[in-house]
Amino acid sequence: MRPYRSVNDPAMNRQQLREQALRLNSLLDDLWHLDSIQATTNQIVLAGEARVPVPDFEVTANGRLLAAGYQQARIEHVPTYQSPWRLLITVPLAERAAQIPWLNIGLFAATVATMLWIGGMAFTSWFLAILLCHEFGHFLMARRHHIDASWPYFIPAPNILGTFGAFIRLRSPIRDRIGLFDMAVAGPLAGFVVAIVALVVGLMHSTVVTSAAGNGLSLGDSLLFKFLTWLLFPGMAANQDILLHPIAFAGWAGLLVTMLNLLPMGQLDGGHIAYALFPRQQKWLASATLLALAIASFWWPWWLIWAAIGLFLRPGHPPTLMDEVPLGRGRILLGCLAFAIFIISFMPVPFNMH
Repeated sequence: MRPYRSVNDPAMNRQQLREQALRLNSLLDDLWHLDSIQATTNQIVLAGEARVPVPDFEVTANGRLLAAGYQQARIEHVPTYQSPWRLLITVPLAERAAQIPWLNIGLFAATVATMLWIGGMAFTSWFLAILLCHEFGHFLMARRHHIDASWPYFIPAPNILGTFGAFIRLRSPIRDRIGLFDMAVAGPLAGFVVAIVALVVGLMHSTVVTSAAGNGLSLGDSLLFKFLTWLLFPGMAANQDILLHPIAFAGWAGLLVTMLNLLPMGQLDGGHIAYALFPRQQKWLASATLLALAIASFWWPWWLIWAAIGLFLRPGHPPTLMDEVPLGRGRILLGCLAFAIFIISFMPVPFNMH
């Protein structure tokens, strides 16, 4: 059996949760073989393999759980490579009371204020659209896969974007690599589409100017940004530059956020996607990414901060409840698309002061 794991500091201590999970399993011990337990503040998830045909298991287990007072228990049958008898049982411990997310609302309002202060209304509206599509891509896909996720937390900051981005907290175990992949990839893909629209619209309203020496901020180029500027501004001279419209700046920022989130390490979107695709190789890929960031810091020192973030979040990735559930060819191709987006959005030196 895999080690017991509790998530997010449950109200009951770990031993109490384990005892309750084992009491639940004792109701079903003759019907299946338990191989993992995970618990949070509001649910226990048991994973195992049926010893009897699945329809017989479901009828008998549902009856026993109802008789024991677990009316909200949910039984799921998950066919895998190894066995058609794999099962998940999710048992809610308490209903989460509906509450107004005041902290999320307050952080969002503060982020809007800092973004307006930094970039004005046009930049703020488009960049917020990118971030909102990104975060709600995660949030909605988490709901689809029965993953308990918080509302997005936006982080205001007095930097060139007015924010450090946003994140959601996961408050329940992830069933399998399919759920992990769908939740992780939905955010970057949704944000990327809006970023492309913002970039094209913004570049169409941008102007070409003669480059001037002196102090200022220069933005880094990605392969995609170079292609779009070549397409929309053919024949630019070496001494010319593009003065970005605020909407184009929002699109550029969207590419930057997408690229950073797709770094294949730890709890970043790229780390989730890498684990879903290559569960055995993900830790090595994350370690190679950290090394690459350390080397890249010779050209742009801020990469050291991202290497530190990767170490803080841990290069490896925790397993899902059932890693053996196959992704399928479609999701593998979508994962390849996500890493292609990372490559064409990558900026070796995102910005420079000169």
